[in-house]
Amino acid sequence: MKKLLCGLLCLLMLLGCASAEGYLYAAKGDNGLWGHIDEAGNWVIPPKFDSASDFRGNYAWIQQGDREGFANRDGEIVLLLDENVVTDSGYDGFCYGGRETGIWLLYKKATGKNSLGTEWLEGFFDVQSGVYSGLKWRGVNHRESNSRLIAVADETGKWGYVSRDTGEMVIPAKYDSDNMGSNFYDGYAVVTFWDDDYNIVQTLLLDETGKEYPLPEGINAANCDTVISGGLFEVVDKNGLYGYCNTSGEVVIEPQFAYTFEFADGYAKVELTDGTYGVIDQTGKVVMRTTDTHYADVRHGCYVLPTGEHSFTMYSVAGEELFTLQGENIVRLWTPEENGLCMYVVEKGRQRRCGWVNMQGEIISEAKWTFPEYDQPDVYFPSGLQAVYDIDGTRLAGYLDESGELAIPLQFSFVTQFYGKLAYVGMVQDDGTTQYGYINQQGEWVYSWTE
Repeated sequence: MKKLLCGLLCLLMLLGCASAEGYLYAAKGDNGLWGHIDEAGNWVIPPKFDSASDFRGNYAWIQQGDREGFANRDGEIVLLLDENVVTDSGYDGFCYGGRETGIWLLYKKATGKNSLGTEWLEGFFDVQSGVYSGLKWRGVNHRESNSRLIAVADETGKWGYVSRDTGEMVIPAKYDSDNMGSNFYDGYAVVTFWDDDYNIVQTLLLDETGKEYPLPEGINAANCDTVISGGLFEVVDKNGLYGYCNTSGEVVIEPQFAYTFEFADGYAKVELTDGTYGVIDQTGKVVMRTTDTHYADVRHGCYVLPTGEHSFTMYSVAGEELFTLQGENIVRLWTPEENGLCMYVVEKGRQRRCGWVNMQGEIISEAKWTFPEYDQPDVYFPSGLQAVYDIDGTRLAGYLDESGELAIPLQFSFVTQFYGKLAYVGMVQDDGTTQYGYINQQGEWVYSWTE
């Protein structure tokens, strides 16, 4: 009997953990307060906050009165900030550095002889560890990183590194940057020293123990907040030509370009010395050229070039012509998403509308849609559905599937992309009120309230 009870207890604990580790969505209760529901619409944290966000990692932003703070998955407030502290989760609200692994920036206006005049003093709240650093930094590098160290600037403007697990300084602040110090990527950061005229005079590779490794003589970082991507980073030589080093400090693509950009998905945009633009692979081979900087882009092994008035051709990096899209008022064709769909844009007057073609060049959805303002090209069709607005017709919103069909009809006044199994939407009612809440991928209400 004891063994049976122990087994049932363990099962209940496991089920509780599974729920706690899943997606939790901010929702408004009948009492007018906010709590959190799971993907089935069940309350996990009863409504008790004046306002709240969805969970980011292990924590959610909450507000009580005039004070902002953070709560854990048990609904406990772990940090309640002073009234003059501002929180910032980034442009899309998903947290700087990633929704599940990033940070919230926190800052307030500072005064006093050590506050650098009217500069903001910043700090961070880590969504994995729940650590709050305190408001003691002149700057925090909020760019994405796969390290548990984060670059911060002290009151002198020098950059060092703080642990995201303790909030304490690990590598002293002594490096120079005119923007944000370089974060760690794959175990290394690129750090710099200036002269009195703010020119980079020395570049070092830094590992997470603080050990420094020099670059070859005459080679420096291309900028003061260099990003390591794909194991490579941009460098410049004494002649002002740009190339790339690896994390062993070796020059692997000789300086030969007028300007360079960081690698993404194995390719990097470059400006050539003849004034044209191109894209190179990780061997330095130029895989495409163009006179227009806007088309120097490779994604998923493809690039697009204009080939006539209102005509665009998709190529593979091997130079193979894949298809041409031509039509009235077409002003842009984008490289494919992960699902193989390519967005195209038509323009009439000042109005732009978007549609989709497949990799055979077949239009699967006419260009009549606009998207939620926060949308970026790398987040189209999350979970297989894309939120769209029919601005010129019904002026309502719904969701397209990957065949270009409306999987969820145009019926909403407000939509967001799906996150997990649910999307947050709003629907105007006949009495003038609005039904807010969450729908599943079948378009069914899972939980809602009316305002």
